Amino acid sequence: MELSSSFLPTELPWLEISIVIICALLTYVTLVFVLFREDTEAPIDYTVPLPEQCKPGWKGKTLEEPSIKIPGSSAIQCYNPANGQSLGQSNPATSDGIDRAVVKATEAQQEWARTSFSQRRKVLRTMLKHILDNQETIATLACLDSGKTKVDAMLGEILVTVEKLQWTIRHGEEALKPSRRPTNFLLMYKHNEVRWEPLGVLAACVSWK
Repeated sequence: MELSSSFLPTELPWLEISIVIICALLTYVTLVFVLFREDTEAPIDYTVPLPEQCKPGWKGKTLEEPSIKIPGSSAIQCYNPANGQSLGQSNPATSDGIDRAVVKATEAQQEWARTSFSQRRKVLRTMLKHILDNQETIATLACLDSGKTKVDAMLGEILVTVEKLQWTIRHGEEALKPSRRPTNFLLMYKHNEVRWEPLGVLAACVSWK
């Protein structure tokens, strides 16, 4: 039996080389896409003005009889419970001010409800990065405002908040997905499902310190 001059074995090396080249190109394109694609959920850097009380060398007046009430004024006296150091004064919100705040919060919530979870993760990652980058300042503020120690502030404020943000970033979308619930034989034609829907603006009056 005679073999044709165009028999495949003479062409196989070129076929194998072509397959290797194609695979290498596909691998290169994939790596470029993975390494250089834009991360749509990457955190955004932002700054918050540093409070006067956190600036180096700041010393507040020590109150002889610390109290949130100021004689002859409706303002609220803020002070460090640990040493009675004055942190300044704050004017209480009025009824009209509260109403305006609720309206703004309602508008913001309605806009937030239209966002995807990818967009929400971006916000949460931005918050997380800001807290980690400014944890010393945040802990200092917590100490001044509550009188707690720096260790307590790091564990009770920074660590807890960071862990909650990280959990929500990793598991929030899955946890908030609609989930099925079983039914009984008599109601087998029914479809049971749990959905998480936002209630809107809520107000909480809580005691602190």
